[in-house]
Amino acid sequence: MRILLLAFIGFALFQTACTEKGIKTEHGFRFINHTNLKDGVKPQPGDKVLVNVTTFVGDTIMGSTWKTGGAREILLFEKDKLPKRIPPIYDALLLMVKGDSATIYQDLDSMMIASLPPALKKEKVARFEVSLVEVLNKEELAKKEEAAKAKGMEVQTTINQILADYKANKLGDRLKKTASGLEYVVQEQGTGTQVKLGDKVPTNYYGVLKSDGKMFDNSYDRGGATPFTVGQMIPGFDEGLQLMNRGGTYIFFIPSKLGYADQPAGAIPPNSDLVFFVNIES
Repeated sequence: MRILLLAFIGFALFQTACTEKGIKTEHGFRFINHTNLKDGVKPQPGDKVLVNVTTFVGDTIMGSTWKTGGAREILLFEKDKLPKRIPPIYDALLLMVKGDSATIYQDLDSMMIASLPPALKKEKVARFEVSLVEVLNKEELAKKEEAAKAKGMEVQTTINQILADYKANKLGDRLKKTASGLEYVVQEQGTGTQVKLGDKVPTNYYGVLKSDGKMFDNSYDRGGATPFTVGQMIPGFDEGLQLMNRGGTYIFFIPSKLGYADQPAGAIPPNSDLVFFVNIES
């Protein structure tokens, strides 16, 4: 359960000489802005952005956020955290504003080519189709994080009450159970599409130990939803997500055999039964 954090650089100067094939960025990538909007919001160091990216090598799609749950959230770090190896998308974002769509090209080096399937090893260039969906500046990000933490406190009250009712056998017909042993309560079904294996879903969650209600992890303290790919979590969490529709809210009661079993995981002791409040954003 982790949020994807990517390093970013601050404002950078770039070569302004235009060619018929676009412009050259500071770090030598060829860049073409297809929309070239003038009045949109431009990313700043410390901002968080939502970006859609499709990566091509030749005519082959190597990856696409459009196919894995939508725009990816990226935290743009300050200039002093600039990585040694600059990904082309960073240079692209420096030259874009909210709403822009652009293409940026990267020459493939020997290490990159070695990782490609045999049919693509003759290719020399990767192409990235980038759309900048949203920009949250530092002030907006701080407000969002404050609101998320406040929501987390509400969720804590809810999950504590549900857990108390569970232990007192007061949930009645609200408590459902699957063949695997997963138990769950539907707080809100949601009106979006049903979640499927392989989907990437923006998920708000709050996890506690069933034994004593102690919180071990939650997304609210980190400012909002975490993008989870269904099929890559613990078995009980993956199964529970596939019961849900987008926009829904469930409580999962996950026995240890569907969790981390006899393995410790951070603040989770071995053989722990877990309880999760889970909300999938629409």
